[in-house]
Amino acid sequence: MSESTRRNGSWRGRLPVVAIVVIAAAALVAAITGAAKPMPGMRVVPGGHWVYNSVLQAAFHLDGGTSSIDAQAPVPGDQDSQVVQGDTSGYVVGDQRITRFGKSDLSAGPSVRPPSGEIPVGVETAGGPYLVYRQAGQIVRLGDPSATMSAGGPVGDPVATADGTLWLLRTGSGLVCRLDRGADRVSSCPVVLPPGHTGELTLVGDRPHFVDTTDGTVRSVEGGGLGDAVPMGLPAAKDLRTAANDVSGRVPLLDPQANRLYLVDPSPKAAKPVTVPLPAGQYDGPVAGGSVVALVDRTSGTLLTFDSTGKQSDAKPIPPGSGTSRLTRGEDSRVYVDGGQGTHVLVVGKDGKVTDVPVVPPPNGKPDQPAPDQPAPPQPNVLPPAEQRGTGQPVPDPGAGNDNKHDPRTPSQKPPPKPPPSSPPAVPASPPGAPSNVSATGDSGSATLSWGAAASNRATVTSYRISWAGGSKTVGGGTRRASISGLTNGTRYTFTVVAVNKAGTGPGASASATPAAAASAPALTASRDGNDVSLSWSQPDLGGGSLVHYQVSGTGLSTQDVSGTGASYRGLSAGKTYTFTVRAVTKTPDGKTVNGAAGSKSITIPAQSVEISQGSSTETDSCHENCARVNVTVSGFPPNSTVSIRLSSDTTGNVRTENTKTDANGSVTYTDLDYDQPGQEIWVTVTASDGTSKQSNHIVWE
Repeated sequence: MSESTRRNGSWRGRLPVVAIVVIAAAALVAAITGAAKPMPGMRVVPGGHWVYNSVLQAAFHLDGGTSSIDAQAPVPGDQDSQVVQGDTSGYVVGDQRITRFGKSDLSAGPSVRPPSGEIPVGVETAGGPYLVYRQAGQIVRLGDPSATMSAGGPVGDPVATADGTLWLLRTGSGLVCRLDRGADRVSSCPVVLPPGHTGELTLVGDRPHFVDTTDGTVRSVEGGGLGDAVPMGLPAAKDLRTAANDVSGRVPLLDPQANRLYLVDPSPKAAKPVTVPLPAGQYDGPVAGGSVVALVDRTSGTLLTFDSTGKQSDAKPIPPGSGTSRLTRGEDSRVYVDGGQGTHVLVVGKDGKVTDVPVVPPPNGKPDQPAPDQPAPPQPNVLPPAEQRGTGQPVPDPGAGNDNKHDPRTPSQKPPPKPPPSSPPAVPASPPGAPSNVSATGDSGSATLSWGAAASNRATVTSYRISWAGGSKTVGGGTRRASISGLTNGTRYTFTVVAVNKAGTGPGASASATPAAAASAPALTASRDGNDVSLSWSQPDLGGGSLVHYQVSGTGLSTQDVSGTGASYRGLSAGKTYTFTVRAVTKTPDGKTVNGAAGSKSITIPAQSVEISQGSSTETDSCHENCARVNVTVSGFPPNSTVSIRLSSDTTGNVRTENTKTDANGSVTYTDLDYDQPGQEIWVTVTASDGTSKQSNHIVWE
């Protein structure tokens, strides 16, 4: 018995128990291969994996250990059908019918119609198997007794513990609910998520955990609530996809937007997460099996495997074929990829290496070949003609020659002719499956959608139709991307994509996005105080997003991230012009970080300059013959601040010192100093209040 689920077009699984009732070896081989009639009541639970080959209209059992097909059961079914199994029966599950077959006698029973046309998640566990129709909110137990139950609304991907308890997350109400083994209704919903939080369920050591994609934490699911939040060490991203179970104690997560695989430690003293960069593509998964993590890149059609440390183990192309391949965890905890028509299976070994296995009848399972160690089937009891009985004459070989004209037997004595080999009955076309990997990204007044191909179900997909509140759009069947314009920034939209073929319209798959524009440019002002510059601005239009911070930069200066509406730079170089820019960094409602438009302002830090010249004649009490004014011109000093001007000569270091004040530009022209000693070389030194000083040119007094 195992638990396996399908996530975003992929399956995930867990193996708690494998049990085989021990019987005589010869009888067991005969029952599995179909070479002999099985013993009544025999219970066969082979390890490995069942796959449905829609071309041959049969379910095949694959032994993952030997990578070989060892049994087949002819079962009518639809393309892209999956197989789920219980203790004694398997079930071929399609979008139009569910057909049971016995695992001991390998014969098909009657078909029933599924409760919904969507692709269900199959769960193989004690008391099951189960089919979970996530959008329809329906749960079907195929085991004995069978039952159809309501999940209480749409649910995410379920997980099942070894005791047969099924855990489900109601996506609309944020409730974590449980379906106990054998119950005919959802037993209880003991856990309520924090308001506004979203995420997915996973198993760590057979215990359910909740991966919170809103705040980037992981918590155990306790009896009546959630355990303590353990930070995953990752940026919060609502598109994170979680594997159904851990790999060597770490939880595999896929970020499809950043193309990264993470292996997260959920323990209270968490180690740093392992980050694995991935090539650009559209990925299904992750699926964890044993110590291996697997992903399928739909863009390149490649299966990628990694070990529990994030090291890549293998990469294998998926064999071509119509339909959608399925990433699966089998009964034996190995990972498998079923081809779209089930004609090939990729088997992932425990070392991560991949083997391609054609899905064909087992050599010993053909009706016209005996199984090993079994007697050849008896030939028809054909008597020779009466006149030759007991005569000792040779009996003609009925099969000799190219025709029967020498066959002496009468028509009644001849065996009936062999019927021609039968071909599988033609399966009529049905509406397409749901598109895979639907994603939506908001932009300014618009959104961009992308999706994977829907299963064609034997009729070419002719178009995809996108609908949302307020509109719809139809694109061609070969299209995988579309832009929707005319949307309102700050409004959340849910987009549903359906595929259409000649048989009808398939089920929808949805994704949500909130358009948001980049913030407008802040209106920036700048002021100078000497060599210091102060910047200020007001909050601009944030375009429907929320403010993260302002990003402030200047020519050749370090960038600052500030939360307020002001910043300053000190000690700038004199004589240099600086251009400052400020932009708002916002986060859209979808969690996308956007840089806004930049507001800018330029300001020049003037170079400090002091020039003197001999001015007009004057006379004071201390200055008589040859007395004249000393003209001092000052610039580049702190504005509106006091400066001292000291006059010096060859013979006197401080002839006189006087104070004055600069104007708003840091300049002043001072003419109150005088001097009267011809032949002396004089100069002035101007000192600002902050201690900076500048010496003037030297002149010889006349």
